[in-house]
Amino acid sequence: MPSSLRHLGCLDWFDTIVCCEDVPRHKPAPNIFLEAARRLDIPPAECLVYEDTNPGIEVAQAAGMAVIDVRGMGSSSK
Repeated sequence: MPSSLRHLGCLDWFDTIVCCEDVPRHKPAPNIFLEAARRLDIPPAECLVYEDTNPGIEVAQAAGMAVIDVRGMGSSSK
């Protein structure tokens, strides 16, 4: 992931990055979201997750975080 962000030129936009390799259990476990909150020193209840899948939304909610479903955002109806 960081190499993709580096390639896009936006790696420095983020204070912290957590990848699946950084946690022992991946989705559907909430570990990745909880690790991001821990690294940012922010309680999960104060986090806002932007997600684009039902499983991701469910996992973020299981971590106790608020979620914005980004599917369809930015699309225009003509």
